[in-house]
Amino acid sequence: MGHKIHIQSKEQHMAAVRVLDTVKGTWLGIGTSADPIIVVTDEQYRALVAAGVIDANGKEDNARGKKATAKKAKS
Repeated sequence: MGHKIHIQSKEQHMAAVRVLDTVKGTWLGIGTSADPIIVVTDEQYRALVAAGVIDANGKEDNARGKKATAKKAKS
């Protein structure tokens, strides 16, 4: 499962890249320069938490699909 991490500062971004360079796998940088987002795997996410780059409070956005609306029954 992928994790979308919103980067808050340039220092956090540089620290995240340093950690991600040591972990196997590919990560994806998306978003604009004003609101950068990094998409990482579970292993990479755990490495970022262990290094103290991000908090482990579960506030990241998990990559999920759009929820469907319920259909109303005809009466």
